[in-house]
Amino acid sequence: MTTGKLIMNKKGKQSGPVLGIFPKLLLFFLVLSISPLIVLGYMANKNMAQTGLESKAIVTGMGENNMKAAMGIGKVAIEDSVHALDDKSRETIELRTLELALRIADFLYERDNDLRVLATFRPDPEKYRLAYLSSTKDVIVPRNLPREAPSGDSIGLTWSNPTNRIGWHHRPPDDFNRISKPIYKEITFIDLLGNEKIKVKNGHISNNLKNVSRKENTFCKAEDYFPRLSSLKKGEIYVSRVIGAYKQGWLYKSPEGIKVKPESAHAGKENPLGDEFEGIIRWATPVYEDGKKTGYLTMALDHIHVMEFTDHVVPTKERFSELSDGGSGNYAFLWDDQDQCISHARDFFICGYDPETGEEIPGWLSQNTYDEYKNSGLSLKAFVERLPSFRDFSQKKGGSKDQLQSGEIALDCRILDTAPQCEGWHRGTEDGGAGSFLILWSGLWKLTTYAAVPYFTGSYGSSKRGFGYVTIGANVNDFHKAANKTRESIEYSIALQEQDIRSANEKASALIDDSAERNRRLITAITVIAVLSVICAAILLGLNITRPLKRLTEGAVAISRGDLDQQIEVRSRDEIGQLAKSFNEMANAVAEVDRMKSEFVTIASHEFRTPIHAMLLGVSGILEGYAGEINDETREDLQVVNDGIARLMVLVENLLDLSRIESRKFELNTARISVKNIIKNAVSEVSQLIEAHGHVAIERYSSKLPDIYVDGERMSQVVVNLLSNSIKYTPEGGRILIGAEEKGNDIVFSVADNGYGIPLAAHDKVFERFFQADSIMSQRVGGSGLGLTIAKGIVEEHGGSIYFESPISAGRFPDLPLGGDRKGTVFFVHLPMKKERISEV
Repeated sequence: MTTGKLIMNKKGKQSGPVLGIFPKLLLFFLVLSISPLIVLGYMANKNMAQTGLESKAIVTGMGENNMKAAMGIGKVAIEDSVHALDDKSRETIELRTLELALRIADFLYERDNDLRVLATFRPDPEKYRLAYLSSTKDVIVPRNLPREAPSGDSIGLTWSNPTNRIGWHHRPPDDFNRISKPIYKEITFIDLLGNEKIKVKNGHISNNLKNVSRKENTFCKAEDYFPRLSSLKKGEIYVSRVIGAYKQGWLYKSPEGIKVKPESAHAGKENPLGDEFEGIIRWATPVYEDGKKTGYLTMALDHIHVMEFTDHVVPTKERFSELSDGGSGNYAFLWDDQDQCISHARDFFICGYDPETGEEIPGWLSQNTYDEYKNSGLSLKAFVERLPSFRDFSQKKGGSKDQLQSGEIALDCRILDTAPQCEGWHRGTEDGGAGSFLILWSGLWKLTTYAAVPYFTGSYGSSKRGFGYVTIGANVNDFHKAANKTRESIEYSIALQEQDIRSANEKASALIDDSAERNRRLITAITVIAVLSVICAAILLGLNITRPLKRLTEGAVAISRGDLDQQIEVRSRDEIGQLAKSFNEMANAVAEVDRMKSEFVTIASHEFRTPIHAMLLGVSGILEGYAGEINDETREDLQVVNDGIARLMVLVENLLDLSRIESRKFELNTARISVKNIIKNAVSEVSQLIEAHGHVAIERYSSKLPDIYVDGERMSQVVVNLLSNSIKYTPEGGRILIGAEEKGNDIVFSVADNGYGIPLAAHDKVFERFFQADSIMSQRVGGSGLGLTIAKGIVEEHGGSIYFESPISAGRFPDLPLGGDRKGTVFFVHLPMKKERISEV
């Protein structure tokens, strides 16, 4: 390996050997890096051999094993405790749901008894009034501001005998505001033709008697019970579904979550002042006098008494509330045997009817399903009636925005395809049973329980589900707080044990750490010295190597930009010095060659221009008849000569432009000019060529495009070059689109055609000088291969960019027919609109 070489001075004598870069680097790093590392390794090994590393490892391992065992036992204990407490909470809420369903069923059966007893009496207005007045039940009427119910902690009464103090837990009675309210809204006797003969309403005998065989004379104009009564036998009972006017409601998103708008229906704590849902459930049975059916007794239950069962129940330790809170997720609600909501914390979720038409308001759909309805051509009611129950339910769907805006968002479980839990409730109550399941809803895990209401009178006896089912929703984090407390207690115990183990490990490791500390100090000192040495070496190397290399790089970059007058100062005689000297020689040679080339192109172009122009004038004069008549054959030959001279003239002009661009002597005369003028001038210049090829040129741009600061003549030249390219490489009868649009801070020109397109293999060379992708086609259409190169140079001098796409994707330009050999090409030119972004030389 050569470590140096002899250098000759100007007199031809040896000046001594010069050390090269590679030996310098090798020597520096051997001395400054390897030597300290050898010393460091020797001293570290000698000292570390004297320490008790193995003892420390054994002690640490024992501690870790003890810790793992403790954590494993704790994990099992936590999981068992959490599961046990969660199961207990779940069973408690399930039992509460079942008990609630049984209470509702008992209440409904009591109405059967009321009806049967009253039907045994001969119809009498006063008896009916007394029955109305004697049938009352308390309902909770919230005060102006909702108050928190007792928490269930040991407050109020306390134990008196010390034996009873352990686990003493007392809850005082609630002091909710209650009023007594009639169970029935009305009691009527109607004859066999549907005429009301007796009506008791609001505690009084009413004279406003109607014929209920006509639906418009019934509650909400929605009852259709009378036609069903004729088939009833003695003692049989008809029971209607819940009938009531639908109350609108509106939801909206806020940073705190979903909120209820004040103009909505009653929604418990979320909107306590909204209109409440009012409905009835009608019972009816035949009345016989002297063995003959004379009419029917009906009793319209005030639906508020059914809602009372669920409106104040909460599955937390609060147990009951004056006002339910639909936003909390902890509340009970009720569904009928058709899976429609008939009691909810938010009254606008309860299914109801339009009191003006008697038509049922359709339930809330997902946006996907609502879009199907809009495309169906049906009314929403007809569409919903044909919709299969429980089709494709998924939480990924969102609710219909149109229904949300209209405030008509009743909950019909059969079509509420945004809520998969509906299928769970329906499925779980098919056999009349009860149960629960977990569901991730609105980002929270919720326990939802269900229980069928075992009331089977009338049409409700057609399924084991009976009257319907009760459901209770509970946030998991709210009902397993006891489990969380157990988890915290066990984790705290494990943490204490971990602390003890760590303390023992620390004591056992103290002696080992003392010995290791001495070694660390020694290693640190040596490392610092080595680092400082390496830093010094790096500084020296940077000063001796990187600075001249950086200067060489800057010179090379300047030459690549066209600034060929570059000289590098030679300060050393090593390889970098030789490189700098060679670079200077190369730069001088390149500058000289470039100067000679530019002079040659300029002189040659100017020298060619005069005789070419003279020949062009001469031939044109002969063709126009200044030299006398010529025959057709001569005219045809002269026309060929004329065309060749014209192409030669264009080639000379292109060569001059290319020479100016490459030598960075290309001058721009910028001024404010409209985009429309640039395109109009370009199209006008090539109009004859377009017509000769049978093409159609279409201009598309907005009249509101702002003016831009450019060299108008040069930008027209760019568009002409792009148009000429499209004209030549598009089969006869083609179509060319010339457009401009504003994008951000740029004006974007586009020229698209339905020509042959540019082969993929030629994409990287399109803007190279003298390049022609298809030599056969180029011979047929002519051209020097400089047009796109010059266009690119002009655009970049303006601070813009040019690129193309070929073939054109289907549908990109609807008015540009493509197919077969017509692949299409589109060129885009981006120009900045701001004057300061344009380069002026």
